[in-house]
Amino acid sequence: MKIFLIIFDSLRKDHTGRTYGNEWIKTPNFDEFAKDCIIFDKAYPESLPTIPVRRAIHTGIRTFPFNHERPKLRTDDLVKAPGWHPIPPQQKHLSEYLSNFGYKTAFITSTFHQFKPNMNFHLGYNQFNWIRGHENDKFRAFLRKGKSELDKMMKEHTVSGHLAGRWYQKHILKKYLPNIQYRKKEEDYFPAKTFKKAIDFTKDTLLIKNTFCLIDEFDPHEPWDPPQEYLDLYVDKTYMGRRVITPAYRHDIDYLTDGELQYMRDCYAGEVSLCDAWFGYFINELKSMEIYNDSLIIFISDHGHSIGEHNATGKIPYYMYPELVDIPFMIKSPRPFNGPKRIKESYVYDFDILPTIFGFLNQDKPEIFDGIDLSLFIEEDDQIIEDRNYITCGFHACTLYKDDSFAFITSNNRKYQRLFDLLKDPEWNVDISEDNPDICDRIFEIIKKDAKGDLLIEDGTQLFEMKDWYEMKEK
Repeated sequence: MKIFLIIFDSLRKDHTGRTYGNEWIKTPNFDEFAKDCIIFDKAYPESLPTIPVRRAIHTGIRTFPFNHERPKLRTDDLVKAPGWHPIPPQQKHLSEYLSNFGYKTAFITSTFHQFKPNMNFHLGYNQFNWIRGHENDKFRAFLRKGKSELDKMMKEHTVSGHLAGRWYQKHILKKYLPNIQYRKKEEDYFPAKTFKKAIDFTKDTLLIKNTFCLIDEFDPHEPWDPPQEYLDLYVDKTYMGRRVITPAYRHDIDYLTDGELQYMRDCYAGEVSLCDAWFGYFINELKSMEIYNDSLIIFISDHGHSIGEHNATGKIPYYMYPELVDIPFMIKSPRPFNGPKRIKESYVYDFDILPTIFGFLNQDKPEIFDGIDLSLFIEEDDQIIEDRNYITCGFHACTLYKDDSFAFITSNNRKYQRLFDLLKDPEWNVDISEDNPDICDRIFEIIKKDAKGDLLIEDGTQLFEMKDWYEMKEK
């Protein structure tokens, strides 16, 4: 069997086309693919952000509550988020499991955090390809046209009147803009390069029966600068303000004008449509090779992104609202199956992926896995499975609890907490925590249980903004 696991970074569930209820985002390929799939309506990451998510996906083991000792490695990685370190050495990688079953494996990714020094996410693969240049990747040292041209470009893409917001935007763009200076056509953009490389592997191994390809595309992660034809789908052609393409990570949006915020949202939408287009290219190539029907294809995002909702931009721990934590998750079975089939009752996680692959391979799930085999939904009806009537998700020193009745966001020292009655307030706008301490206490006991008594509690900052992610200070 051929297996393809496709991860998009920062792809919001509510932007994944009609499949998840969006009528204005143009994602015809996501929508078409969904017709052949099991579609999970209650899918969540078990922890955030980028690297903790992928640790869980690659191992089938929860990263939350971040209780593995951070290894003392020589690295230039500035990110200090809990759980942001290599897969612990005692945990096997996805590739190692599949190699033991006789699979040829490939890891093709533009998510540059995974190939920072000592990260080792590529361990065990027969082939790995790193698509270079996204965000802060140390790919190009400088812009050939010179510093004055770089300053001009950064001015065009940053806010004007807010020092802290502009500082972070410039921090990202001064590296990103030199990295992408080679672009001349759509094929030079990251989704195109990632999916074309995946097709190369697929063609190389077409005659091999059992292959696995992990396609991990960093888009639609910011900066959001798709080709003009994708911008034209959304951007107001009369807009004359600054072309802001990356947010600051803040719990206020005062650094943006209304026009800048709308432009940024439109740019994100364009990135989503770009990802959809090259995902469609990939699926059509599989069909042309006549291997689509018999392949297992798993589609997921690591998390979403706040773009002004709840007065926040970026990925901020205390703002684990639906725009950040709701994720698309779809599985196309290699077995005859009449899709689509929606699973609305049970909550599912990203670390269910590896046990599910074991299920499709009719292999016994190792005891070390925390995840659940979701292949059962090929035959069984929608239902709540194995007490999956809620989720907990960790991010820095904050935790989200959600079930069908309540959502609870708390700092783990409980200095900050918010409770929402989802039956009355499905948009999570009215905090009722002060009036319901008993509910908050009950839910926090569940959080502690899921953390197995080892919940990460920090006495200092509760890690709200980007300055708390990195070992750096605003200048």
